Amino acid sequence: MSPSTVVRVQWILTWLLPSAHAEALLGDLLEERRLRLQLHVSSPASVARWHWMQLALSLPVLLWASFYRRSSFLTLGTAVVSYLAAGGVVFVLRAALLPMTTSTFARTVIDVLLCGVLAMTAAGYVAASIRPGAAPLLAVLVLVAMSMMMAFDLAGVPLWYEGSFLVIGSLAPIAGAALSRRWRKA
Repeated sequence: MSPSTVVRVQWILTWLLPSAHAEALLGDLLEERRLRLQLHVSSPASVARWHWMQLALSLPVLLWASFYRRSSFLTLGTAVVSYLAAGGVVFVLRAALLPMTTSTFARTVIDVLLCGVLAMTAAGYVAASIRPGAAPLLAVLVLVAMSMMMAFDLAGVPLWYEGSFLVIGSLAPIAGAALSRRWRKA
């Protein structure tokens, strides 16, 4: 195995594990590989396949442990709950504001700017207050949701509406998180 490959694998393992554990795991795998090659148990190609298979089979367990150790599920849960709460806020704002106007353009602007962006900014603020990493994850959820809505658009919503909310709606939770940080410092 080339030194650059060892460095890359070690970097991935260090990201998933504390560095002492990553070095121990990589060292054990390299030692077992060396023993298999010395004892001529199998060909170098099959030993290489065995080595990469061991690494590949270890990754799901390591990812799960890494998420658990970093409380990533709590962050993901906070982002999802914030997204759903923002949907509730949008529903209430639409019900309150949209009957006030008859213009289709004004209704769309109110829907996008006032309801959607305001709700996502507030959701980003709350999410960042609960878990600092939840707001960027919320922004990704908004981006994915809007992308899926654009891909499977059955209602025929104008493209400028979808595109503006795709960009502005995805940035709104980040702005809410920035407000949260700024107000906590003050």
